[in-house]
Amino acid sequence: MKAVLFDLYGTLIDIHTDEESESFWKKVAKKTKKFQKCNSSELRKKYLSLCKQKQQSKEEIDILEVFEELLCISKNQAVKVAWEFRKGSTKYIHLYKGVKKLLKRLKIEGVSLYVLSNAQEAFTLPELKKLGIDEYFDGIAISSAYGVKKPNLEFFKEAIKSFNAEGEIWMIGNDAECDIHPAKELGLRTIFIESNLTPINEEEDKIIGFQWNKILNTILDINLGNQN
Repeated sequence: MKAVLFDLYGTLIDIHTDEESESFWKKVAKKTKKFQKCNSSELRKKYLSLCKQKQQSKEEIDILEVFEELLCISKNQAVKVAWEFRKGSTKYIHLYKGVKKLLKRLKIEGVSLYVLSNAQEAFTLPELKKLGIDEYFDGIAISSAYGVKKPNLEFFKEAIKSFNAEGEIWMIGNDAECDIHPAKELGLRTIFIESNLTPINEEEDKIIGFQWNKILNTILDINLGNQN
């Protein structure tokens, strides 16, 4: 039995977001004025203050709780607001070339696939569906639902336990500090991918870019020749 834990952003998904611009916050203020009337600067200040406040009691916060409190709305309303917030801040989002090929081949080979990501469920679950890869995963662990995040070993342990992952377990990620080092500490096998979103590091054992066939070869120990 083999199982693979995938990081998402910078590993399978290339994304660029901007939550800092004045124009973005003006759009947020406009879309949420029916819940709370305040200008973009006031809204941004309250939002950041709430995030900071919640970070004092949790290593990883749930953004839905922030929107619920910020706008005095229900959880269902917060889900809709959060998704609009995410869409408005996203400049681009797409899969790295070869991602679906890799996921399909691994599933065919009987490998169990999971997500282990530092992210917000309110953002990530819709994005996985939008990108058409949610169906490949046997389990999804997002840090906002656990209250902790990588490189915290508890996140890895709790996620693996919930997945009932057994046998040879791999961790694939683009961040040596968050993905690779803690995984090795737990005895997992690892593949480090250096992508455009990888923090600067001195990790030697790495794959440059998303070379899906090389990743597959490493996990299954098969030879794909010149297939691409």
